[in-house]
Amino acid sequence: MAKILITGANGFIGSRLAATMPPGSSVRLNGKDDMVERLVLVDHVVTDTTSGPDGAEWAEGDLGALVASQPDLFSSADAVFHLASATSGECEADLDLGINANLLGGVALGRCLASAAHRPLLVFSSTLAIYGGTPEAPLPAVVDDTTHPTPQNSYGAQKLMLEAFFADLSRRGLITARSLRLMTVSVRPGRPNGAASSFLSGMIREPLQGEDANVPVSPDLRVVLNSPDGAVAGLRHAGAVTDGVWGGPRGVNLPGISVTVGDMAAALEAVGGAEVAARLSWQRDETIERIVTSWPAKVTSERAAGIGFADDKPFIEAVRDFNAALSRP
Repeated sequence: MAKILITGANGFIGSRLAATMPPGSSVRLNGKDDMVERLVLVDHVVTDTTSGPDGAEWAEGDLGALVASQPDLFSSADAVFHLASATSGECEADLDLGINANLLGGVALGRCLASAAHRPLLVFSSTLAIYGGTPEAPLPAVVDDTTHPTPQNSYGAQKLMLEAFFADLSRRGLITARSLRLMTVSVRPGRPNGAASSFLSGMIREPLQGEDANVPVSPDLRVVLNSPDGAVAGLRHAGAVTDGVWGGPRGVNLPGISVTVGDMAAALEAVGGAEVAARLSWQRDETIERIVTSWPAKVTSERAAGIGFADDKPFIEAVRDFNAALSRP
């Protein structure tokens, strides 16, 4: 019987991940089949409308403060899926926010898990933003397992520092670390957030809901995305495989979908029609474009294939999924 804890559980991916492992359901962790006995969901905001699987327990508060006040809540977990994070745009606008919410919160979590006697499994939601190009060392046309990470924004730098910290705890035999580098997830429901990449969902989500949306970058810009289903399946698979299959504790790039922003607009029109696509405007934002263009546009990973990660679905299928969900009660 396993205790699972998810940080950032009130977020989009966190809530979808939690829905796949309610108490009493089967789960595979580190190569062994088990059953979820307890599911603890952690987020800095829990409201009256917050929902989760039946039988799940909620803990509200800043991650670092919760770890300090309730260390046993975390150290008693068999597996922790760490998704809590300030967004890329927030981190770029406020350095202290990113350091406190991302870096220091993650360090506190890692130290707490390292104090457990049973070597907990930690699946860390990292990011493709750990890669970036500079004039002296531009990004290669295709990022692969040998590409050196050089983040060009605070969000990516903080995630990379946590990858290294968790890997060191794993090397010491204190935890089992699995850092999975997700792409931008699209299409997300809800409202725009502070992420520089927020428009990559908004340009699909808002028009399909009858609202206008601006695209702040060139239609020729190529990006790499994960569908919501692909992100959740990837996190589950990262926790399921054995140490021998995963290999070293260093991070793995989750397979993604490489498309241009123009291709995304074309998918919107194919699903919603010309009237829906006409709700897009194309006013460029230099700050957002600078951040997003520093990220990889094409990614390949032989290591991910060897671990058994599945290819993601075509982007138009993610648009169809979102559009279908709008008509459900």
